[in-house]
Amino acid sequence: MRCVSTARPRLAPIFRSEVQLYLLGATYLEPGRRFTIPELVERTGKPQPTVAREVARLTEAGFIESELQSGRRSVWAATTSPIFSELQSLLTKTIGPKVVIENHLEGIAGIDYAAIYGSWAARFQGQPGPQPNDIDVLIVGAPEVAKVRAAADGASKDIGLDVNASVLDSEEWFNAKTGFIRHVKNGPLIELSLTT
Repeated sequence: MRCVSTARPRLAPIFRSEVQLYLLGATYLEPGRRFTIPELVERTGKPQPTVAREVARLTEAGFIESELQSGRRSVWAATTSPIFSELQSLLTKTIGPKVVIENHLEGIAGIDYAAIYGSWAARFQGQPGPQPNDIDVLIVGAPEVAKVRAAADGASKDIGLDVNASVLDSEEWFNAKTGFIRHVKNGPLIELSLTT
């Protein structure tokens, strides 16, 4: 029987497992936050024993810190680690785009739906292929295009990869008359969570 924590992530195969990648991503992309084990289980989508084992490994290696208080374990990034900045930069470029792009798009009125598509979305979902050179973002609705472009530019600077935003109105998206829209709909999509 294969242990669920041994699958290497396609987006960043230098990490031991997807669980390790997502745990480091959660803690290093929000270094001021303390996570509970149930929160990390929800983030990774993996069983609690698998997450707890990986937390123990990462704590022992000095990548994260944890504390048990009143029967609940808190976990956070080891910001004093000598490699914190480098690891955070690597995580931002590999799994961070979803979080970074959500943060930059947050609050822009008129966005009905947003998702990352293309090669980055494919790698994120585990499809094999080369490391993406850019990140394609679909915006559906009627936002101010200048605000979307400014958000994409800001995300590009934070991530270190070009973020290309395509803005479509809702009718275009739902009718799917062009080959581009059909291609995007049939390919991998990573939905972005926004409150606009």
